[in-house]
Amino acid sequence: MRPSRRHVLRAAGAVAVLGIGAACARIPTESPIVSRGLTGSSQPGAPYVRALPPPPDADAAEVAAGFVQAGVGSEDDFAMARAYLTQPASEQWDPAAGITVYSGSQELQIEALDDGRLALILQVVALVDGTGVRTVLTGAAPREVEVAIEQVDDQWRLSEVPDGIFLSEAAFGSLYAPARLYFLDIRERHLVPDHRWFPLRRGAASVLEGLVAGPASFLQGAVSSQIPRTSGISDAVITTGADGGTQVAVPTAIANLPTGPRMLALSQIEASLRSLRTLSGVQMVQDGEELVLDEKTRTERGLPGHRPIAAGATGIISLADPGQGVPAAQLVPALEAIALSSPVIAQDGVLAAARNPEGSIVLLASADGSIPVREAATGGAFVAPCLDDAGFVWTATRSSAGALLALSGQGAELDAKVDAAWLTAREIRALDIAADATRMLVLSADTGGTRVDLCAVVRDSGGIPSSLTDPVGIRTDLQDITEASWYDEIAVLVLGTDPVSGERRAQIVDFATGKEALPSLAPGTDRVAGSAVAETVWAGTSEGVLLRSSGDGWATVDIEGRDPSFY
Repeated sequence: MRPSRRHVLRAAGAVAVLGIGAACARIPTESPIVSRGLTGSSQPGAPYVRALPPPPDADAAEVAAGFVQAGVGSEDDFAMARAYLTQPASEQWDPAAGITVYSGSQELQIEALDDGRLALILQVVALVDGTGVRTVLTGAAPREVEVAIEQVDDQWRLSEVPDGIFLSEAAFGSLYAPARLYFLDIRERHLVPDHRWFPLRRGAASVLEGLVAGPASFLQGAVSSQIPRTSGISDAVITTGADGGTQVAVPTAIANLPTGPRMLALSQIEASLRSLRTLSGVQMVQDGEELVLDEKTRTERGLPGHRPIAAGATGIISLADPGQGVPAAQLVPALEAIALSSPVIAQDGVLAAARNPEGSIVLLASADGSIPVREAATGGAFVAPCLDDAGFVWTATRSSAGALLALSGQGAELDAKVDAAWLTAREIRALDIAADATRMLVLSADTGGTRVDLCAVVRDSGGIPSSLTDPVGIRTDLQDITEASWYDEIAVLVLGTDPVSGERRAQIVDFATGKEALPSLAPGTDRVAGSAVAETVWAGTSEGVLLRSSGDGWATVDIEGRDPSFY
C-alpha cells in the first residue's frame, strides 16, 4: 500500500532540509532546447535536445523534475538523466524500457510522501513500449509515479525510479518518428506493415533491430520473415553517400541467403528503412555497388484499390466515369439483374460478392464467369462482405458466436469457420481485410459502446484461414460507429457520431499522424468508402444518392446507387 501523504516529509527531520516548501510543488515541464550535431553512431541530421545536469544547490523537487526533463538527452546512454540518480539506481535503470508521453501544456506536479518518497503527477497522453509500439490514450490522463530520494554527498539524488523515460508531446514529436517494419504474409506474397515509433538519432539501426526482434504481438503467428535473428543484421554499416543520402551495407547474413529468401529479406529491409522519414532516399549497397530491386525481384506492399464501385438498381456497377450521361457499366454479368447491397470485388477483378438487400444472403460470383453464382451463406443477418486475394469472402452474423466465416471462391468444401473467441457475445457491425490479406479490421459493439479492433488472420501455408489473433484497439473520437474500412496502408476510415454535436461524421484515423475529420455529411449517409491511392472518398445515403469528395466538400453524382467501395 502506498504511504499516505502528509503536509511535511519526515526525511532528515524537516521539510526545509528536503527542500520542499509545501506538500505539493509545481515545476515547469519545458526545458531549454539547443540544436547541434550528434556524435558517435547517431543518424546524421537527427535532431538533438540538450539535457541539463542537476544544479549543485538543487532541492529534491528540482532533482525529480530535472530527471523527468532529462529524458530528452540520449547521448552516452542517457548520461545526463543518470546524473540525477544514485550510483545503484543508475546501474539498475533501463531507459529503453519505454516512454511515457505527457502533455507539455500542463505542469508537472510533485508531492511529498512519507519515508523519503515523492509522487510525480503527469498528464499522460500516450505510452510507447520498449519495441516502439505506441498506445494513444483517449485524452490526457493523470498518472502518479513514485520515486525515492536521498542525499549523496550533500546533494539530493533519486534512489528509486521506474524504468523508461518521460517526454513531453513536443519532445517526442521532435526526437521520434513513425516507421513501418515490414514482414511477410504467410504465403510470402505481400509485405505486411507493423507500425512503430523509433528514435531519429539511431535511424536505420533502430529499424534493423526491430526487424530482427520480430513483429508486434497482434501479428505473431500471422506473418513470416526472412530476416535472420542475428545481431549482425542491426550492426550493418550505415554511411552517408556523396549526395547526402543514407547508404546501408547489406549485412553478410542477408547476402549469404539463397536467392529466393535473400530477395524477400531485401524487400523487407528496403521498405522498412524507407518508411522512416529521414531515410526515404536510402540506398542499399553490396560490395561497393548500389543494389536495386526491380519489379520482378521486389515483394510489394499491399495497398487499397483505386477503382470505385457500388450497388446499382441491380447488379454491381462501376463508378470510374460518373456523370457522363451513359448508364454505369455492369461489372459482374451473372449479377446484373439481381438487386444487391454491399458489393465487393477482388483487386484482380475476378472474384465478387454481395448481400441481398435484406442482408440475409451472401452471394459469390465472378466478373469473368469462371465462378458460378453461389448462395454461400443464408439464413442470418450478415455483415457486409470483404475479400482477400487468397480467394476468400469474409463475413459474419451480426450476433457473434466468436467466429467469422471465410467463404471460398473455389467451392463450399473449402469454406472455413475462423475462430475469434474475443468476439463472443459482441455485435459485429463491419469487417475489412487489408490488401496484404493479413490485417483485419473488426467493428463491434456491446453495452459499453462500439470499438474498432485491429487483428490478423492466421492461415496455413496454402492460405486457408483458421483464427484471428488477439486485437489491439484503434482510437477514434466518434461514437456509435457503423462503418470501418481501410483507407490506406496504415489509415482507417470510420463513420460514426460526433459526441459533441451529435452529428454523423466521417473520420480518417491515421496510425502515424492522428485523426482527420471529413466534410459534413449529407443527411441519411449510411456508407463511406475511401482510397488514398485514388485520393477520393465516396459516400452513399439510404435514399440511393451517391456523393464524391476529394477536398473540402461533397459533389452529388448523377448515378443511382448505394454502398460504394473500392477494388
